[in-house]
Formats: sequence, structure tokens, C-alpha cells
Amino acid sequence: MIPNKKYQQLLALASSGKPLPKGATKEEKKAYEELVIDHKNMLKLAKKSGIKEPIIEIPMEVDW
Repeated sequence: MIPNKKYQQLLALASSGKPLPKGATKEEKKAYEELVIDHKNMLKLAKKSGIKEPIIEIPMEVDW
């Protein structure tokens, strides 16, 4: 399982078009690839819907 903080880092890489760093685990690679696809789909849907600056976010974990 990928921690939320790492998932947010992967999302930042995917949404900025930066490559995945060397040494990433198989799980991180899969998550990164899924995030790239999700980001592209979000941009297409936003354009179709007329949204000019779409944002995809992952909420932060809250420690109680």
C-alpha cells in the first residue's frame, strides 16, 4: 500500500509530466501510470465541460 504522502508526490509528477524516478517500486509504477491516465481524462472532461483550470487532488491523511 502506498502512503498518502507518496501518492501525492506521484500525482504531482504525473500532472506535471515529469517521469517517475528510478528505483520506484512496481506498485508505485502502476499507481503513476494510473494517475497519468486519470490526469489526461480529467483534462479532456474539463475541456469538454468548459473548466479552464482543473485540479486533481488527493486529500491529506489526518492523524487523530
